[in-house]
Amino acid sequence: MKKVNIYILTLFLPWFLLACDDYLKEDSDDLLIPSLVNDYVPILLGEGYPDKFASQIEWIHLMTDDVEMGPLYYDESMYNNSKVTFIDDFDPGMGYGEMVYTWWADYSQYIMDNFWDARYKNILACNIIVDALPDMKYEASEYGTYCKLAAQTYALRAYHYFCLVNTYGAPWSEENKNKLGVIKRTSPVVDVSPTERATVGEIYALMNEDLKNAEKYLENASTNYTKWEITPAAIYFLASRVALFQEDWEEVIRTSEEFINLGGNELYDLNDVDRETCGLPGSSGGTFWINQIAIDETVFLFSKNDNKFNYLAPNLFYTNYTLGFHTSWTGDDALLNLYEDGDLRKEVYFARLFKLGGTRLRPEYFSGQALPMKSDRYLSTSEGEARECWRSPEVYLNLAEAYARKENGVSQTAINWLNQLRVKKISRDTYQAKNVADFASREDLIQFIWEERRRELCFEEAMRFWDMRRQGMPEVKHEFYSSMTSSKTFVLKQGSPNYLLPIPLSETEYNDGMTNNSRETVVGN
Repeated sequence: MKKVNIYILTLFLPWFLLACDDYLKEDSDDLLIPSLVNDYVPILLGEGYPDKFASQIEWIHLMTDDVEMGPLYYDESMYNNSKVTFIDDFDPGMGYGEMVYTWWADYSQYIMDNFWDARYKNILACNIIVDALPDMKYEASEYGTYCKLAAQTYALRAYHYFCLVNTYGAPWSEENKNKLGVIKRTSPVVDVSPTERATVGEIYALMNEDLKNAEKYLENASTNYTKWEITPAAIYFLASRVALFQEDWEEVIRTSEEFINLGGNELYDLNDVDRETCGLPGSSGGTFWINQIAIDETVFLFSKNDNKFNYLAPNLFYTNYTLGFHTSWTGDDALLNLYEDGDLRKEVYFARLFKLGGTRLRPEYFSGQALPMKSDRYLSTSEGEARECWRSPEVYLNLAEAYARKENGVSQTAINWLNQLRVKKISRDTYQAKNVADFASREDLIQFIWEERRRELCFEEAMRFWDMRRQGMPEVKHEFYSSMTSSKTFVLKQGSPNYLLPIPLSETEYNDGMTNNSRETVVGN
């Protein structure tokens, strides 16, 4: 018998058992379903929002050029002077990290990919609410709540489909519109019949429709928001991102400007950060984290009770995070080497802490080593904990790219948007505004914007992987060490089919109607 994967909304069961008749209407003798707008709000909050996002997909960072293998920087002098500890405990496999780091053709037998199931569980909750909207009951005074619920629901469904199609489907392009995307599910009924994947174009069309509906309902939505919810700013933020990945430059500009015109999400100036104490671990956290509620550039907080970067810190990073995988620093295109002198993000977004012999040290990045420390692991409020967030710098980068791509020659407008961001992230002592003369061509400017995205958005969501897919799926080389002295080089070829993740077993084991992604075997030399 085939396994059938049924998504169950965990909020429903206790709610059905405990709710009183005032909140429920009778549909049959033995079935009660919600009817009031305030019945559906907790369903969206509990089941429609992403939860534990980071741990569901954190291993995808190992597929990118932002990660290298640990022993690349070890040498005899470091070993002998005890600058590196636990070196003899090195495990070349690092769990199943090897499988994704070397782009195994099929790792689905070994790796639990919860990302697909989690997004479709969220989509099911959204579908239940969308289906109920025409018949949902509310008082006249609750119309704003109704519109707010509708706007958030449509936006969240668009986001979940964005995650899915940019992970498992072909990257957007005019040539790829008819290639396979992901399964399109818009019904509140769980369907286990054989189902083929919709095309990339169909999924983007659904996202565009959902975002237009979200904007429509914003006009009359109530205004009592927190950053734990999808706000009007978050809707325009998401619309800007979707338009960017769809290469709709005019829509990028429209939605991004709507976002900025709302106000309240101004860029944070890293010059104001106490950089001597930022990035320190401990129960008190550091002095700056990108997921702070209090800073304006944080647009939306999500992914509760979650740990990040386990593969980049296979052991407690303040004792021996030198083992395993780490932030890329070797080679011409490495992440840490992209930060210019005076770029405060290199100091603020990465930890430089070592604990050797019980003593904390804060050297420069030891042999290039740095652990991403962008999110406060100890953020805790009555509303939950957040590991992921959306930030306004992304919108400025979207605008810069849109103008660079739509205008002929080197766009001064694109450069102006870049400068608005960079002046907040570069030391005042070294900052120099960019101008047209700094770029040899339009393509040179676009490349710089892509590098700026990498510097600013590294290790947030799956953004680097998503960006690499839409930026031509470039060649990537990974050195994998089987011992301290033995290694092989694995090459992900440009345009490789392995840029599309395999559909998880949780879907393929019961869905006979779906075509899985073809993958190639990558052999090390």
